[in-house]
Amino acid sequence: MMKTINEPVSVEARFDKEGTITPTAFTWQGKTYPISDLGRRWTETNGPHHLYHCLVMTPTGETFELCLDTSTLQWRIVRAWERPKMV
Repeated sequence: MMKTINEPVSVEARFDKEGTITPTAFTWQGKTYPISDLGRRWTETNGPHHLYHCLVMTPTGETFELCLDTSTLQWRIVRAWERPKMV
């Protein structure tokens, strides 16, 4: 199940020499989530603003969409997907 969140988060990230951003962990609601896998990445442009989106997965299988607003350097969690429960 997908939930829209749109809340600010703190993100740890690496930047390579080409300028590619790779999130490695984020802290949301007092809990730090390591990132074990990166999925799709895309950029939205709205006038002078660029929004860098990426799908990330935690070691426990939770999936989140993180977004960096390059004009403010503010990260947000846009959406979260709950891991399916095994029956």
